[in-house]
Amino acid sequence: MSKTHYQYDVIVIGAGHAGTEAALTSARMGAKTALLTMNCDTIGQLSCNPAIGGVAKGQIVREIDALGGEMGKLIDATGIQFRMLNSGKGPAMWSPRAQADKKAYQFLMKLRVEEQENLTIRQEMVESLIIEGTPVPEGAPQPEPEDCPRITGVLVRGGAEYRAQAVIITTGTFLQAIMHTGEAKTKGGRAGEGTTGTMSDSFRELGFQLERFKTGTPARLNGRTIDYSQLEIQPGDENPQPFSFMTEKIEQEQIPCWLTATNQHVHDVIKANLHRAPMYSGQISSTGPRYCPSVEDKVVRFADKSSHQIFLEPEGRNTLEIYCNGISTSLPRDVQDEMVRSIAGLENAEIMRYGYAVEYDFAPPTQLFATLETKRVGGLYFAGQINGTTGYEEAAGQGLIAGVNAVLKIANKEPFILDRSQAYLGVLIDDLVTKGVDEPYRMFTSRAEYRLLLRQDNADRRLTPIGQQLGLADAERCAQFQQYETQIQTALTLLAKLRHQGNSLEEWLRRPEIEWPQLCEFSSELANVEMSERAKQQVQIEVKYSGYVKRQQQDIERQKKSLSLRIPVTFDYRAVPQLRNEAKDKFSRVKPADIAQAGRISGITPADLAILTLYLHEPGRMSQKTTGA
Repeated sequence: MSKTHYQYDVIVIGAGHAGTEAALTSARMGAKTALLTMNCDTIGQLSCNPAIGGVAKGQIVREIDALGGEMGKLIDATGIQFRMLNSGKGPAMWSPRAQADKKAYQFLMKLRVEEQENLTIRQEMVESLIIEGTPVPEGAPQPEPEDCPRITGVLVRGGAEYRAQAVIITTGTFLQAIMHTGEAKTKGGRAGEGTTGTMSDSFRELGFQLERFKTGTPARLNGRTIDYSQLEIQPGDENPQPFSFMTEKIEQEQIPCWLTATNQHVHDVIKANLHRAPMYSGQISSTGPRYCPSVEDKVVRFADKSSHQIFLEPEGRNTLEIYCNGISTSLPRDVQDEMVRSIAGLENAEIMRYGYAVEYDFAPPTQLFATLETKRVGGLYFAGQINGTTGYEEAAGQGLIAGVNAVLKIANKEPFILDRSQAYLGVLIDDLVTKGVDEPYRMFTSRAEYRLLLRQDNADRRLTPIGQQLGLADAERCAQFQQYETQIQTALTLLAKLRHQGNSLEEWLRRPEIEWPQLCEFSSELANVEMSERAKQQVQIEVKYSGYVKRQQQDIERQKKSLSLRIPVTFDYRAVPQLRNEAKDKFSRVKPADIAQAGRISGITPADLAILTLYLHEPGRMSQKTTGA
């Protein structure tokens, strides 16, 4: 009996935030794309916190939007509360965040992928990968790209085959996943769902290294049973700012969140039951996210603190379910009951869903090129939590980048790689493929050395032209962006030309106390210029911070000149006798694209870089192979 075959250009496995952005990107660039998911009813689901954005994460969402991705438009349409974090600090620290209507967001993403041309959605369980060529066993040296086996498709449960030139894996926390609530263990990557069957075995057969991480989620409560009179209200911004360039204004009514806190009695309950907590009983040995610890971790690590804040966040407009942000836990059910009812305002609260931890396989991302293509199998891409990251935003960004590069590779075009000075997405991917991860990775502004340039307000100016070149920015976006850019340039020209009391308006605007309305009082010509509020804000930021920005741009140019020396993918590091064995091993594993990336590899010394640079400048020395190290 012959097998059923389906033929596509690109196959995306998994329909979470990475998978949906990857599939939409691939299809919009003209590739015939299949999106395979275990359950069509969970496409785009917000598995944990019902929120998008946050510190540095908001910048990533703005970058995804600028490149033509979907996440920003969806949260603008389905958000129930919007806040600009760090608004009291400088613009480089401003980070948009929004609470989402959990189901509305999910259903809108499902609709977006359903209505996308070139995109087929199938409910399938992928069993294994189909490759052409001989796989290299785990632990063996990575082959050169031309010697790698190539992906040709996937085999799904039931025996059907999906064939494609590129496959993008976005399996999230579902690889060999186990959920823990106290001593109870259940197979699955999300409450009520299963795991990805034999996929981990398939990766190991291809020579991939897999490790284990852990993440967790808190209890959800029935809002009807909460005493809000004891809580502190947390409203949204009076003038909410959209995530997407294509959203003119946030029109919908906002819903407040609420604040409460743990107390000493709660901490005592947790301490008395640590022996029943999987992370402390030895039941879980995997590493969890240090910057998003469980409540039991908080109590142990910050023993001097008598309380920790809890944000009570509504999960939507048409539900009373409340997410308890701040008390992620895998403690047993009876302990969770006592813990919750010992918190102010929650004395009579009913738990609708208990918190749990998830342990899952991931593939250390140093096994990837900066395109997110794997080094062991050509045409195979990894994106999202399979790369050891955490967060919807980081996953969605990786999905978009993987989708772009999969299509470019099929078309034999140059890959798309963002520099660290271009985008937080560039920082994210460079960190992953160069440094790897020893805990679930999340983005922070402190990770970006050029964060003054990588602001949320200028993401469109940085990346929309690139999205346009890739074919991801549609005609409407391009037209609106051109109008926006024209308004900015017109205003900057006028500010340099017009004068008031002997100084140009540009010089006036550099003063901290001067804002746009005052400039318009100085000049009727400026006041009569048609400009959007967004364009006015951008001009103000650009002028006020021009000195700092100029210095950072000069730093970038200086570093680029000294560190831009490219390294051929086929470069034989073991043929450089003066390199230390550790440097040879790390360079051979990571395969850095240039000297800059080589220098960011953990454990690499300035001497290693100097030797490598010398050999790159003098290729003739490559013939001087020795058996010594």
